[in-house]
Amino acid sequence: MADLRKVKAAAAGRQKKPKNWQLQYALCSGGALGSVVLACIVLMINPDRGPFSVPVNDKNLIMHVNRNARTWRAGPSSFFDDWTLGHVRLMEGVGISAMGATVSPCVVPDAPLPSEFDARKRWPQCFTAPVHKTGNCTATWAIATTSALSNRFCISDPALYGDLVLSPQQLLSCDAANRGCRGGDIDAVWKYVETQGLVSEKCFPYEADSSIPCKQRCQDEKPLKAASHCMLTSEAAIRREIFLNGPVVAPLFLIDDFLVYRGGLYQEMPTAMQLTSMDRRGSRIVHAVKLLGWGEMEGKPYWLIENSWGDTWGEQGFAKILRGGDPEKKGEGIIIDRYVVAGTPASRKIKDIGEDDSDGDEWR
Repeated sequence: MADLRKVKAAAAGRQKKPKNWQLQYALCSGGALGSVVLACIVLMINPDRGPFSVPVNDKNLIMHVNRNARTWRAGPSSFFDDWTLGHVRLMEGVGISAMGATVSPCVVPDAPLPSEFDARKRWPQCFTAPVHKTGNCTATWAIATTSALSNRFCISDPALYGDLVLSPQQLLSCDAANRGCRGGDIDAVWKYVETQGLVSEKCFPYEADSSIPCKQRCQDEKPLKAASHCMLTSEAAIRREIFLNGPVVAPLFLIDDFLVYRGGLYQEMPTAMQLTSMDRRGSRIVHAVKLLGWGEMEGKPYWLIENSWGDTWGEQGFAKILRGGDPEKKGEGIIIDRYVVAGTPASRKIKDIGEDDSDGDEWR
């Protein structure tokens, strides 16, 4: 009852206006207006450094890396002109589907491996296409998949597939199991490639827009399919697979200083910021790249990757990234080498090789 009396008393008090309420109202209004003006002045003097005001090509970050990094250097790229970290954080990223754990492991035969390997040097005729640019579209799942499979078709039969560039736009427009420019899963995409196949880039050019209808592709090409795909979960297996059969697709965590990588062996700076999505989950943003080799630089091992931010980023679109993570830190580094996908092209040459292994040296 005591609480009920207090509530009634408070309500009655709110119903009574003070005698000088006009003066108090004017003072409150003036105070609120003054606060707004003061806030605007503060913003002009010290602008907010939120995600949408920090440019990707941040001069301070680039200067910091170049003063402190030992194995790599930073610089701006034209791909990220007018981009802020907020724009990057709006990209929804890629992933592994719920069925990823059921993908068959790759069976890779033992093979002696060199200390350094670059698929571009072993099969130079298969790496003539320019580096892709994703544009304002989370398409790395489609680009890395089609690029790796294009390379593998060429490796299987350079005479027939030497100029092949498969269409990532077809996956953006036609693969209903994935999310177009909102991202996709690097394992689930292979189901579409195995059942429907892909036409060439010339037949269905990349436009960084998943609203383009699937029927817009040309009708005079026979799609090329993948025969199968499998999962690689160890560094040794990944290297053997690349050495024997060509590039594979790997997920990678995005870090702010990785965006300004210019050359050398990239390893995350102690001051680096992990990029997370701006949705309620705030999960780390995952990006897909193509692994095409490995090596060692200044006593540290690295993966060689092809990215999809054009040739003004990194080493003309490529990068060397610390392999296995930094031993001085916990974690595995930015490349997630437990979930790497390899696809086998449905190439007649590969079928013939499977039936008669004596022809294997013709393309391996």
